[in-house]
Amino acid sequence: MSRRALWLVGAGLVGLILALYLPFLGAPFEYDDKVEILQNRVLRTPGQLGPIWEYNPFRVLLMYTFSWDIWAWGILRPAPYRLENVLIHGSCSLVLLSLLRRLAPYLAPDWTAARRGLLVAGGALIFAVHPLAIESVTYISGRSTSLATLFVVVSAWAYLGYAHRVAEDPAVGQWLAARVRRLNVALGALLAAGLLVGLPVSWLVAHERMAPARGITIGLAGVAVLVAVLAAVGADRWRALAPPVVQNTTSASGRRAGNALLLSFVMFVLGTLTKEIAATLPAVLFLMEWIALRRGDGRGALSTLRGRLFPFFAIPAFLIALRVVAYGYIASPTPIRPWTDNLLTQSEVIPRYLGLWFVPFPQSIYHDHPTVLSPGTWSAWLGAAFVLGLLILAVRSRVAAPAAALGLLVAAVTLAPTSSVFALKESMVEHRLYLPSIGLALATSWLFAGPVWAAAARMGRSKPLIHATLPLLLWCAALAWENRAYQSLWGSEEELWNNALAVNPRATDAWRYLGDLYSAQGRWDDADRALGAAVALRPKDPELLNKLGRVRAINHDLEGAEKLFVQAANSDACHTPALNNLAALRKLQGNLAAAVDIYTDSIDCAPDDNYIAERSLGDIYYSDAELRDREKAGEHYTRALQALDPASPDAPLLKQRLLELTW
Repeated sequence: MSRRALWLVGAGLVGLILALYLPFLGAPFEYDDKVEILQNRVLRTPGQLGPIWEYNPFRVLLMYTFSWDIWAWGILRPAPYRLENVLIHGSCSLVLLSLLRRLAPYLAPDWTAARRGLLVAGGALIFAVHPLAIESVTYISGRSTSLATLFVVVSAWAYLGYAHRVAEDPAVGQWLAARVRRLNVALGALLAAGLLVGLPVSWLVAHERMAPARGITIGLAGVAVLVAVLAAVGADRWRALAPPVVQNTTSASGRRAGNALLLSFVMFVLGTLTKEIAATLPAVLFLMEWIALRRGDGRGALSTLRGRLFPFFAIPAFLIALRVVAYGYIASPTPIRPWTDNLLTQSEVIPRYLGLWFVPFPQSIYHDHPTVLSPGTWSAWLGAAFVLGLLILAVRSRVAAPAAALGLLVAAVTLAPTSSVFALKESMVEHRLYLPSIGLALATSWLFAGPVWAAAARMGRSKPLIHATLPLLLWCAALAWENRAYQSLWGSEEELWNNALAVNPRATDAWRYLGDLYSAQGRWDDADRALGAAVALRPKDPELLNKLGRVRAINHDLEGAEKLFVQAANSDACHTPALNNLAALRKLQGNLAAAVDIYTDSIDCAPDDNYIAERSLGDIYYSDAELRDREKAGEHYTRALQALDPASPDAPLLKQRLLELTW
């Protein structure tokens, strides 16, 4: 593809993306947007990185973007937030277009320029318009996936540029290889020292045998000593690894190529600070080496693991080792479901993902795919056989059809962390396909530029480009139509959740979120109906019982509300919302002694962040004639203020009462 054609296709992609997504910028904040963004107190101060790091150390960069959004746009206008997501998606599509242009000569060396151009443009077009991207673009919280994907594709693009420059000039390649070997030796020594010192220190800190500050000091000092010892012992080896002396032009060209490799690594780091899925990048780069750059040569690809790919694999492995020792887990501190059940469930989910890729209907913000229990079902085992067969076919076709093989395997490795043995809360979510869509788009584009083109040529068609491009454009037009149709639901949260329930009427959490929406709108009868349906599906869930009890209380059914609050407390003795509501009901009934006891139990369960109980006890000790106690009221108001958002409208009244009680 010529540079002019690249610019024309890129302009077309940008125009399509804007046409698809700009009409829906005004859609309201949805789902996790309300908790992760609007109600998240740590995002209120964009200049303070510390609280954000403590809140979510694995997505610092993502949370920082939301923090600056709140500072710049406030919490009443979702359009600017969403516009940023659209720009990120457009950037992903453009970088993917350039990445595929760089890959095409390796993936289809014998094809004509027009055929390779179709492969490149088709892959970027499919990715840009596919409606499975909506959850990562229109859904504001979906920025975690799209932003991480942007860093991944930029990293892969820069890495491929480095590899291409090295391959073009053998002298530059040899000089850079020597520099990379030397850097890898230094990095390996540093990481080895870090493991020898960091693993025991991390264990001691995690088990509270050592203070964190002291652990950091001892760890850094220990690493410095070990590195100094290794440097002294290996001084001769280090000098022997010095790169050869070359001409200035060679070293200058090598440094430019080295900067591309450095850019690739920096993008990798930024991606991992955005979302954990960016950690799959090293596997993507290895697949590019194996299938594209090495033409299926496994030994040649493996040699890069101790060469230019070493930092990409070694540093994440080091961090994972520290995480396992410090926290005792990789993915989740508490197992949501057994890994065997999760693997069987994903054996059904992955074929559903592939089905939605080719026919994206019906889509849903909440699929709630049921868990498959061991030993599994026939559909789970059939799905597992299908996925395994597809992967085997991809590996075996890596030489005959490298574009298809690379696309399928990239999709597999990027989907694996969320659709394998690591159990996540939701077993099926559409935004998890955003990064794998890069591979799926390449493999799908190959279907049109490969088999369809070849079939048209065998039939004697004089212009196979037209016969291959036309079905691609028709399918993309259908995708764009579905994109607009599904996005129209995002303009109404009620329609969005009703659509989820139309897809799966037994989605308990969809009923719950619909009930929350009705409660927020003051539609109490509708809220009772939705939450009642949720409780019928999950009758022992304390959160659902408490929510339904609150609705019943507002609807003046105090007896029904009391039963539900008691059931919630019996199901979970420390479910503080139910305890606080039950205490409020006792207070309303005039039984202040029982209310005080229940509020006290609630505080015992959650002593650090229990504004409702602290405020309520403060009010009782402040205003009740029999239980009035200035000292206790002051103590509870003080703790209530500590747990309260400083921007809350309740803060001035509490401060006034606290001043009154303490002066």
